[in-house]
Amino acid sequence: MFKCKNCGNSEKFFGTALERGNAVIYSISENPHEYNWRYNLSDSSWKSILKPSACFYCGSKEIESTEI
Repeated sequence: MFKCKNCGNSEKFFGTALERGNAVIYSISENPHEYNWRYNLSDSSWKSILKPSACFYCGSKEIESTEI
């Protein structure tokens, strides 16, 4: 999906993940003093965008997109 042009890493990057779409959102208490929010996709409107900003290993910002 992505590859560092400097060191060849194609597994781990720093960056931003954006998700958007219709979902069913609910809370779950796994601990009496702690709550987590979870969601299920509700339809096919879900979209996600991944934006790598730097290589996790060498820090290079020279990242290319690759075919899956």
